[in-house]
Amino acid sequence: MKYAPALVLALVVPGVALAAEATRPEPAPKPDASRANGFVTVACNPGCEGIFVNGRSLGPSPIVRAELPPGTHKLTLRRKGYEEKKVEVVVKPGETALLNVKLSQQAAPPAEPPPDIAARVAAKMIKADGFLSLVCDPACDQVIVDGKRKLGPAPHTNVSLPPGKHEITIQRKGAPDKVITVNLVPGQSTAFKVAMQTEAERTIPAKAPAPPQPRR
Repeated sequence: MKYAPALVLALVVPGVALAAEATRPEPAPKPDASRANGFVTVACNPGCEGIFVNGRSLGPSPIVRAELPPGTHKLTLRRKGYEEKKVEVVVKPGETALLNVKLSQQAAPPAEPPPDIAARVAAKMIKADGFLSLVCDPACDQVIVDGKRKLGPAPHTNVSLPPGKHEITIQRKGAPDKVITVNLVPGQSTAFKVAMQTEAERTIPAKAPAPPQPRR
């Protein structure tokens, strides 16, 4: 009977150890390093006014450790007066990609226009418009150029028209239409006066001058 307590203690202690092992928490899973973001640092020479990655603005340079998901990204760098620069950067998880980009200044426009532009300008100057002035006696209701362009009732002063020959039709109610051909010279004005009396106006006899009054 002296050894009974010792036997009970020996049986209890292993049970306590087993319970402690059963309640021990499992270790948390380690994060997947392949999914971690990376970083990009960008310096421009001269400084960029705007840096865009995949259409999103990162602001002006320098950009220090901007966080991006891993993979290949397209960067656009801009500065007024300089050519836009596009570059690609590969971002790796947990690493920083460094970019030092030199911008090229935009080419100045040529001092003289290219030959083809100069030729077109010269041709336009050669084909400068001429001008038409027209007066109707006593009046006219409509003046038509080349059967299309209506100028309205005369008189007309310095109407701009392309150089060369034009057919001018003058109309007045009660009078026959008159058609004249004019040849306009570039930069010069050509003037005409056209009689447009009606039949009634042509048959009205001219009034005789009043006899002189005797002096008193």
